[in-house]
Amino acid sequence: MTNAIKDRVKFGAFEVDLGTHELWKNDVKLKLGGQPFEILATLLERPGELVTREQLRTKVWSADTFVDFNHGLNAAVNKLRECLSDSAEDPRYIETLPRRGYRFIAKAEKVGERLPAVSGPPSVAESQPNHKDYEWQGTTPRKRWDRPYLWAALATLFLIVGFGVWKVRGPEAQELRLKFERERIYEGGAQIIRAPSIWHLDLTRPEEAGARTVVTSARDRNEGPQPSPDGKKLAFMSDRSGSLEIWTSNLDGSSLVKLTDLGSCGSPRWSPDSRWIAFDSTSNGHPAVFLVRADGGAATALVENESENRVPSWSNDGRWVYFASNRTGEDQIWKVAVNGGQTVQVTRKGGFAAIASSDGQTLYYAKTRFENPEIWQVAKQGDTETLVSPLIRPGIWANWAATQRGILFLSDDGAESHLLQFFDFATRTAQPIGTLDRPSFWLSASSDGKSAWYTQGQQEVNNASLR
Repeated sequence: MTNAIKDRVKFGAFEVDLGTHELWKNDVKLKLGGQPFEILATLLERPGELVTREQLRTKVWSADTFVDFNHGLNAAVNKLRECLSDSAEDPRYIETLPRRGYRFIAKAEKVGERLPAVSGPPSVAESQPNHKDYEWQGTTPRKRWDRPYLWAALATLFLIVGFGVWKVRGPEAQELRLKFERERIYEGGAQIIRAPSIWHLDLTRPEEAGARTVVTSARDRNEGPQPSPDGKKLAFMSDRSGSLEIWTSNLDGSSLVKLTDLGSCGSPRWSPDSRWIAFDSTSNGHPAVFLVRADGGAATALVENESENRVPSWSNDGRWVYFASNRTGEDQIWKVAVNGGQTVQVTRKGGFAAIASSDGQTLYYAKTRFENPEIWQVAKQGDTETLVSPLIRPGIWANWAATQRGILFLSDDGAESHLLQFFDFATRTAQPIGTLDRPSFWLSASSDGKSAWYTQGQQEVNNASLR
């Protein structure tokens, strides 16, 4: 333990006694010990700095312990985050640096005395757009530009290279929690925009020139694309109107229509008949599931209570809406009839972001909302919940899509954090398709597996082409 941090440390509503290994929240003692507590203590030794996975292995795991370290570390970090009500995609305290380690990002103080400031900014490589660069409001990401050290790093960078223009476009005062500040750099008359935009990839010729085309080239945030089952429309979330709402367009991005006016909307999913869209919204304070007609009309709440209810999807016959809820204390998959009624629990061993198979016989889902989730399956309510394949490990819960023949996913393993792979149900093998130009948080695909849509955090466009 460094001299700068004594026995008692406070951050947010939490207070830690590093000597007695005790953790309190608002003066209530929490149950946290063993490896999760040791990880917290190690991160608090170096607030704002990267603590590598190897450093955690050396300090927290004894040399004679023969375990699957990666699994053990992930499980311990997940338990720590649960205790802190934190998550990988919405980090308030512990930030993940993919394949490298973790960083404590909150302000920490010795009891009665502030700790030294966070040590410094991330590297330029870390600041490039990817899904770890986003903070979360509900199930929707927003750019993490509000940290002082990042502002300082960017200002210094632009002074050194002698170019760069930053323009902040803030939403209405009532939408401040959705504030998303975009970077614009002008190079040779072209404008580089780092607000997420939607791209299409032709999977029948993924490596050919012209296989990747931009669907949206807007100044605003456009994310979470989902193709309609009839192959005519896209649904997505965008803040081009000032708040984050659900929109639709033709597949080429034309004929834009705003469907909601709630704010904080995300994760749209089409009904099998392409007539309805399910989505989630935190407009009323708690994440809730809503339905809205694809041809317009008022959105109605389908699942709304004090729990978090998010990431809805549809059953193959259109009778049920699946969603993730933490009402039992941990994320599980639930379902509710489209016309309302009692909710029914589907999974018991954890689940998030469900997708029904094309034949309606199987429900696939991410095991957790955290990094590198396994993809599991259950045939029907009450059946055994099983791992689809250890070969499928998307970077995050939104990094995969089910098709008729298999599962498309963006891998976070190896040297590439944006390697597109396809797991074939028939051969039980995973084959690489190619890499995206940059990492994407979102990935969707047509049922026939011929098209994919994703978001890209940087694009170069002419001013006249912005819409």
